[in-house]
Amino acid sequence: MGFWKQPKPTFLRRALFQIHLWTGVAVGVYMVFISLTGSAVVFRRDLNQSLLGNIPAKDVAADAQRLSDADFRAAVLKQFPGYTINRVAVSRRRLSPNEVRMTKDGEVLQERFNPYTGADMGSARPRAVAVMEWFTDLHDNLLKGETGRKVNAVGGALLCILCLTGLVIWWRASGAWYKGFFFSPRSGWKRLNFDLHAALGFWGLLILILWGVSGIYFGFPDPFMKVVDYFEPPDQFPIGRHGDAFIAWMVRMHFGRYGGMGVRITYVIIGLLPAVMFVTGAIMWWNRVLRRWVVQTRRIAPRPRAKPAPAAFPAEPAAD
Repeated sequence: MGFWKQPKPTFLRRALFQIHLWTGVAVGVYMVFISLTGSAVVFRRDLNQSLLGNIPAKDVAADAQRLSDADFRAAVLKQFPGYTINRVAVSRRRLSPNEVRMTKDGEVLQERFNPYTGADMGSARPRAVAVMEWFTDLHDNLLKGETGRKVNAVGGALLCILCLTGLVIWWRASGAWYKGFFFSPRSGWKRLNFDLHAALGFWGLLILILWGVSGIYFGFPDPFMKVVDYFEPPDQFPIGRHGDAFIAWMVRMHFGRYGGMGVRITYVIIGLLPAVMFVTGAIMWWNRVLRRWVVQTRRIAPRPRAKPAPAAFPAEPAAD
């Protein structure tokens, strides 16, 4: 009948199913980890802007003048008496605050100050930002720098394999292919789990592949740039290359760096998709493989021999 009408019996589907299954088993926990940390860092820029943003433009008049170095230091020490100023980092940007490093009895403070008024704008190293940066490094580099980024690139390649093999497995038959688009909450839980896995995998296919390809790019950017240089040589296309624009678009799409708050909230939800796919896939693996294996193992396991019952004590002879 062929793959299009009867896909299940074909060698192609059975082979790709095994690849899909064991790839998912091998990297499933990793995918959950990357999924959760990715959703956690979506609001990184919003947090930095909130805690480390510039001076509001409305607070600085067009003819405002910065305080002199002496007046600025005096304003700082008035708010932090007893401290010694070790360093003042002055920004050249009009709305950027100055950063001041101060010490007192071994305590080190790094604060941000308005260079026009000397007002304190809060810590230059907020704990929330430090935690977010730690999560970002965990997601991007697995806390291992370039090595971790290359490991993530391998994970991105495996994610692409899962997506492409899953697309082949998703195809049911020429007369029932539309059933893979949705799931019914009224179905039994096993059927619901299967349909949920299939439908989410189909609708999330493009963003999952994009995450996988961009993950490869972050770990190994040189091959991507060589492809762009081949089709659009820098000497012939000094600016405005389509390949560079595509890579920039891919990076923005990976992190959700476009649109407003609604887009970022959507990315938090979509970012959990790999975790949901792993959980539903693991449930199917348990039902189809592990559960049967456990049952069969229990059946063929040798049963311990029953110990012979201890001999009963002879009855006491009756008295003469």
